[in-house]
Amino acid sequence: MPLSFLDLPAEIRNDIFRLLLTHTTPIVARSCNDLKPPYPISSLGLHPNICLASRAVHAEASSILYGENTFQAHPTFLTSSTFAIDHRRPVQSWRCVEQIRRWHVRVRLDCDPFYTPQVVVETFTGADALEVEVFRASWGMGGYGALEAFTKVRGVRKAKVHGSLETSYAKWLEVVMMRGFGAEAVGLSGEP
Repeated sequence: MPLSFLDLPAEIRNDIFRLLLTHTTPIVARSCNDLKPPYPISSLGLHPNICLASRAVHAEASSILYGENTFQAHPTFLTSSTFAIDHRRPVQSWRCVEQIRRWHVRVRLDCDPFYTPQVVVETFTGADALEVEVFRASWGMGGYGALEAFTKVRGVRKAKVHGSLETSYAKWLEVVMMRGFGAEAVGLSGEP
């Protein structure tokens, strides 16, 4: 009797999923339940249609698709408009957003954020990777108030903070976000 794809060892299936579903550039998906053409995403070499093969394949593959690629949180609305390369095609399913483990977010310092500190903490605490790119219209405009919520994030395995801010504050914030759950921030606090 011929073997089916699901008869292959899990390690081999996961290797195949990684070849089809991961890329170093952030990916685009509308919903984990709505992976319809125009896929495959040929410019990235991604083939999320494999998720449509069966429920079992979808369950295994979606954890790799959403867990091993970097997704961009919308700079204003965070997870309510998570996207990758194309902001016009956001991930709309909370089930999918909850599987995302690697994040990139741009934070503008000279504007008040529209998201709450609670959403920032719930979204990014425990992430595998979090890159916070900080920018402002003009150097010296706006303080670090928009980053205040990020000082409460903990348990990030790899944090990177860069852009229009002092290097010492960026490094301090990286260390704070990588501290264990429930750990207090030490060293710098508030405005440098």
